[in-house]
Amino acid sequence: MQNLEKRLSHSYLRRVSKESYYTPDCILYVCCGSKCKKRGGKHLYKQLKSAVKEQRLRRKVQIIKTGCTDHCKRGPVVTVMPKNEWNFDVTDEKAMSILEENAR
Repeated sequence: MQNLEKRLSHSYLRRVSKESYYTPDCILYVCCGSKCKKRGGKHLYKQLKSAVKEQRLRRKVQIIKTGCTDHCKRGPVVTVMPKNEWNFDVTDEKAMSILEENAR
C-alpha cells in the first residue's frame, strides 16, 4: 500500500508544475451578483482577468468573481484583500486603477 501511495504522489508531483504553487499578494473580489452583473460587474471581472494575464501579474494579484455582496445599489463592487478595502460604483477606469495600485 505504501509503495502505491508513494508512486501515485510522485507521478502527481511530476505533472503539477511548480508554477501552480503560489500565494498572491493581493486578491480582488469582483461582485457578479445579478444586479452588479447588470451594472457591468461581469465585464469588469473579464477586463481585470485579461489585464492580469497580459501584464503577467498572476503571482501578485488574483481576480475572483463572487456572488452578491449585499451592496446592490452601489455596484459593481470590487473588494481588495487583505486590505479589506471596498470599492463601490466601480468603472472601467477605476478598476484598472485599483489593479495598478495593488500590483506594485
